[in-house]
Amino acid sequence: MKSYLLSPDKILTFVKELSRDGSLYYPMFEEGRTHLVRFDDAHEFKPDFAKIRTAENIKQFFFPSRDTVAKFPKDDVRQVDKRYLFGVKNCDLRGVDIHDRVFMGWEPVDPFYKERRDKTIMISADCPEPEDSCFCNLLGLNPYGDAVCDLNFTELPAGLLFESYTKRGEEIIDAYKGMFTEVKNDDEKARKSIREKAITKLSKINSKPFKKDLPARVEAADKARIRDARDECVECHACLHACPTCYCFLLSDYKKGKDIERVRIWDTCYYAAYARVGGGANPRSRIDERFWNRFQCKFDFFNKYENTLACSGCGRCLLGCSAKIDIREILWNL
Repeated sequence: MKSYLLSPDKILTFVKELSRDGSLYYPMFEEGRTHLVRFDDAHEFKPDFAKIRTAENIKQFFFPSRDTVAKFPKDDVRQVDKRYLFGVKNCDLRGVDIHDRVFMGWEPVDPFYKERRDKTIMISADCPEPEDSCFCNLLGLNPYGDAVCDLNFTELPAGLLFESYTKRGEEIIDAYKGMFTEVKNDDEKARKSIREKAITKLSKINSKPFKKDLPARVEAADKARIRDARDECVECHACLHACPTCYCFLLSDYKKGKDIERVRIWDTCYYAAYARVGGGANPRSRIDERFWNRFQCKFDFFNKYENTLACSGCGRCLLGCSAKIDIREILWNL
């Protein structure tokens, strides 16, 4: 695969040009965390590509937590603008892959998701310094984008070393080819070294792989094991709201003036009413059952349909959890 080098003095110019084509979001470190912020030429451009994924997941760009999907009696057509996600990490790309399968891989295709997906260019960045909460390697992922993204880059002293993965990515390179310089062997060696160090660090953080029959073990877990796993859960729901792969939702109608709006909102399996049906019956009325549904969904059910695990190893669930429940420990002990 061909590589392209963007020298440090050209990065801001490149970002400015992309931002004229559509809104652009990039990671910036502030107050101890990395956040995706919108590029504004009036403010200083201070990207931080070395940190792990942003505190917030990126599914809000494609599957908002609250989304008006219809209006009555007149259904207004909403315009979705083009945008760039610049510097996102591979664990968030896994989330996009899961949502692609759910909202575009089956009929009917979700038109709202598809339009946002079609109008979003994803330029991912290597993750050179994984942290203790990271476990993407246990899910078969690398700490750098190698699928789903349009472009991926590695930050080097010589600049940003890009690789293209889609036609859209190639078109971006072609459109701004005057900004890129020749890639040298030393640049490619530097990229290889950075990636090898990140993989080695992940291997040390997560020295034990998940068992090959993990889906079957999740399915066969007995009540005592499930109760032990959820024992410290306080139902704060932080793990599911922070998760980049969760996709459950509810549809509700609301009156707004003389109109009626149909709104889609995120749902989570830890909510007490998650599985409740008409008449009040609830097959998952107990927290034990709802707690384990999360594991079944991500590590069993989804695998049966799509032959992949619906977890990205981003570690947000652990960092957000009030009780610091580590799903790696639960899965290792099955």
